[in-house]
Amino acid sequence: MSLRLHGPAAVAIAAVVPFAVLLATVRTSVGFWDTADLQTVAWIAGIPYPTGFPGYVVVAWLWAHAVPFASVAARVNALSALAIASGAGAVAGIALLLDVMPLIAIAAGWSFAFAHAVWLRGTYADVHPVGFAVAFIAIALALRWARGGEQRALTAAIVLACLAVAIDNTTVLVLAGGVVLAFGREWPPLPILRALAIGVVLVAALYAYLPLRSAYLTAHAVDPTLALGIAPGRPFWDDHHPSTPDGFRALVGGSEWSPEVTLAHLATPESVRMTAARIGPLYVVDEPQGLPIAALIGLAIVAARLPFVAAGLALSAAVPTIFGATYQAEADPGRYLFALYAVTSLGAGVVADRIVRAFGRTRLAIPLAAIGVLFAALFAYDGARAGDLFAMRADTDAADLAERVARATRDGAVVVSPWDWATPIAYHAYVDRALGSRIVVCGFALDYLGEYARWARDHQLAIVSDGPPAVPGFVARRIAEGTPQVYELVRQ
Repeated sequence: MSLRLHGPAAVAIAAVVPFAVLLATVRTSVGFWDTADLQTVAWIAGIPYPTGFPGYVVVAWLWAHAVPFASVAARVNALSALAIASGAGAVAGIALLLDVMPLIAIAAGWSFAFAHAVWLRGTYADVHPVGFAVAFIAIALALRWARGGEQRALTAAIVLACLAVAIDNTTVLVLAGGVVLAFGREWPPLPILRALAIGVVLVAALYAYLPLRSAYLTAHAVDPTLALGIAPGRPFWDDHHPSTPDGFRALVGGSEWSPEVTLAHLATPESVRMTAARIGPLYVVDEPQGLPIAALIGLAIVAARLPFVAAGLALSAAVPTIFGATYQAEADPGRYLFALYAVTSLGAGVVADRIVRAFGRTRLAIPLAAIGVLFAALFAYDGARAGDLFAMRADTDAADLAERVARATRDGAVVVSPWDWATPIAYHAYVDRALGSRIVVCGFALDYLGEYARWARDHQLAIVSDGPPAVPGFVARRIAEGTPQVYELVRQ
């Protein structure tokens, strides 16, 4: 069978099976934090948290409105599952281009998709899986050009790379390796310039969404917080108000968290040590049975024949991993590890292929069976660790919070909540339309001290907080139990 499978069929199998499995673990409800922000923004065509992700907003909006079943939250979550599955297909495609036999290429794709850190991030809404998938498909196409000189593949690679940057501008960390990978063949100037022109226009058009949408939302007072006299630029509808130059720069550049400082220190010994300490334990648990060692041997095998390809793959894995581990504002470095896990699977696949081929074409059955047993053991290990992913599918903690707020407050209330908790409440308000005319204001209780007296004349004031907020001039009366609680502010 391995000798009869053609490349497209192997890539399809490598993608379709993980997509079916991941769909079984996709979370069905709204989440907290970035997840709920993206679930909300994708439906309302708003503006998300930095770095803006205009390509993701457009793709997720189209996806959420095109899929005719399940909740909006589940639809946007499923986009991540599709992205991970597509990434698995790209891994298989790259393996085939490295002369790995189809069955092993499929197994390499699956070993990427089912690694726990990867599988987890295919169950909920996140920008990074989508950006990675597009970027890694671009790398696969760049390798196809580097190996065969197919200019259509080069053009598609450049355009997709630009799309990946518009989806998530941190994909440049992965794409840097793709550029190195393509050094193995002389670049044709005119096709590259044409492809870059198309890509630049695409990126410019997608990033234009941010200021244009921001200006529209402000001009038409779409964001309900504007009715309270709050300046434009609040989360969900118009984060950072990018219709202004300062707002656009702050949103797209993420300047509040100084990513340039992290980038300037990527190659330092301290960054490498921090990466090993922060990422190492997770990686070793996810990639057992000597896979990291096999991956290094596989890269060495590739380097002996295709040095630029091996260097590019190694760079695409190392740069985002170090950035994610050392970025001071990153609470979830695991979402920068997709390329690391993909290259690990590729390297292991190359080693497995070369071991099988060493026995000769007439004696493939026994080594293939042995390699199959090893991959089966790996998949069994991944499946045994996936129990938490199936359990989280039905998690409704975020939806329960939003419903508690709805029950405890009156129509027209102003609900002030910190970011983590405000996101599912905003989803309840703007996607489910279950909060009536309540206005969700993202912030801490003391952020709006100068506004409460004015708001209280026309609105009930509710604060979402883990413990009674101390607000001068008001008494906090608890109106909903649970964690967090909901308090009503009553004038003293």
